[in-house]
Amino acid sequence: MTTMTALPALAYQVKNDLKPGPLEGLSEKMIDQHWMLYKGYVTNVNLLNQTVRDCLDSGGQLNEPRMAEVQRRLGFEYNGMILHEYYFGSLAKGSRSLSQSSDLHKKLNEDFGGFDRWRKQFVEIGKMRGVGWAITYLDPFCQRLVTAWVSDHEVGHIAGFIPIVVMDVWEHAFVTDYGNSAEGRGQYIEAFFGNLDWDVIAERYSLAAQSKIACREKTV
Repeated sequence: MTTMTALPALAYQVKNDLKPGPLEGLSEKMIDQHWMLYKGYVTNVNLLNQTVRDCLDSGGQLNEPRMAEVQRRLGFEYNGMILHEYYFGSLAKGSRSLSQSSDLHKKLNEDFGGFDRWRKQFVEIGKMRGVGWAITYLDPFCQRLVTAWVSDHEVGHIAGFIPIVVMDVWEHAFVTDYGNSAEGRGQYIEAFFGNLDWDVIAERYSLAAQSKIACREKTV
């Protein structure tokens, strides 16, 4: 009889290189507090993955109530980790504007009728009531950019789409500096745009655009 060797659970590390330095309009205190929340998501992803692995190794059932809730929680914790990595990784003080000659700028013109029209839609989605994220994705099937709202961390993602611009609009992203009001939320969004590293975002788009998949529409 062949003895099965237990596989290790997936384990992730905090990506300390993504933590931004001093920013304009986003205080170091708030970023530090926000970063601690991100670290918590990494810890919880690892904990839940280990719990699931322990259950499987012991012959337990993932569909029994306690373990089912652990399994369901993974989407929340995973997206809390991953979206924060997209978010923090695109922030830098003194960032330059998006180059008009870049492929991303051309794509925003093509899909939204101009950078300003894209920005207006993105900002208005970010100002919607509720906690979550505003995200501009690339649809790799048809090579189009789409902006959407995601509730919490995991509700509303579009399957297979690749995040390009990611903005956290949970209260913890802005309350410390701007208070919990619609006006404060809007001021935070302006500060977010003032610190976007468009070089990073343009590179994300370039990499995502290489992941082209045949369009879903049937061709004849």
